Amino acid sequence: MIKRIGIVGGGISGLVTAIFLAREGYKVSIFEKNFLLSETSSKTTKLLHGGLRYLENFHFKEVKNGLNDRHWWLKNFPQHTNKIKISIPFVNLISLDLLKFFFGVKLYALLAGSKSLGNSKLSLIKKNSDNVLNNNYKLELSFFDGVMDDTLLGKDLIKQAKQLDIDIFENHEISSFDINGKVDEQYFDNIILAVGPWTKILLQKNNIKSLRDIDYIKGSHLILNKQIKSGIMFTGICNSRYIFALPFKGLTLLGTTEERVKSPENPSIDLSEESYLLESFNSILKNPITKKDILSSYSGVRPLIKEGKNSHKASRDFFIQKNKRLISIFGGKWTTAPSIARKIVTIINNE
Repeated sequence: MIKRIGIVGGGISGLVTAIFLAREGYKVSIFEKNFLLSETSSKTTKLLHGGLRYLENFHFKEVKNGLNDRHWWLKNFPQHTNKIKISIPFVNLISLDLLKFFFGVKLYALLAGSKSLGNSKLSLIKKNSDNVLNNNYKLELSFFDGVMDDTLLGKDLIKQAKQLDIDIFENHEISSFDINGKVDEQYFDNIILAVGPWTKILLQKNNIKSLRDIDYIKGSHLILNKQIKSGIMFTGICNSRYIFALPFKGLTLLGTTEERVKSPENPSIDLSEESYLLESFNSILKNPITKKDILSSYSGVRPLIKEGKNSHKASRDFFIQKNKRLISIFGGKWTTAPSIARKIVTIINNE
């Protein structure tokens, strides 16, 4: 008899897990309170990456998994993904920061192995009209990462899910579930809780102990009326976080912030985040931008596993909690959704 799997949550982790399980022959249903991929999964920086900056905190395994998954996305969805050149600019020709990033980029490529997207390069910055950086910057370290059109990629994934006869219930908020396979009035052989930052909230609501705590960290982005030829990674004015400026449909995508919030509900950018992003970007630009250059903004709350007071040092890795027939996902990000799906398929196949 074919096992029935109920997935609560239609973000990227739930959707990719549903596809992997359906390909294994399981009958899968997804229950989403809004629309598929409408919450945190649609509020990313559009990168498919291992996370170069995570190497600072020695998250080597997490970075390697992300790089392997980056390769999976680029290989399976070449029409909606691509590689992107990202440069890190430096004021001084010799500095500790430059050495740190030089070895970090080399380690990043080493962890990618044969799945590397190209060689890193250290070069002098040319003083010409194409250069958007102010004249203080003399050197840049470039490397390659993955980038996606998450809107088109999401539509492709939803199309695949429908072709695999996955039952999709949108605008369908679940009232209750338990560890014995019951979701509202339906029974499943397994339930997968894939609700991102709402995981602990829903576990507690249904009287199930949560083995991990969730840190609600809001990340906000700006879409700017400015063109850049390649990506830039630079330090924000706070000197503790990194910001990306990326080419985006003829415009510039700028982000992200890291603001701790009390709830994952209805995130939006506030004035302090907007100012922080603008001031940080202007600190490296030759021709500063203003608020008039902001075309739009968006915010999402990351499902980070709480590890300490400093969210910047927190791992973006995931954790799977199993309670009888209930499997709950903590953490993760768009890039590592395939790793999450493989882990869950292994658990269910081995039952």
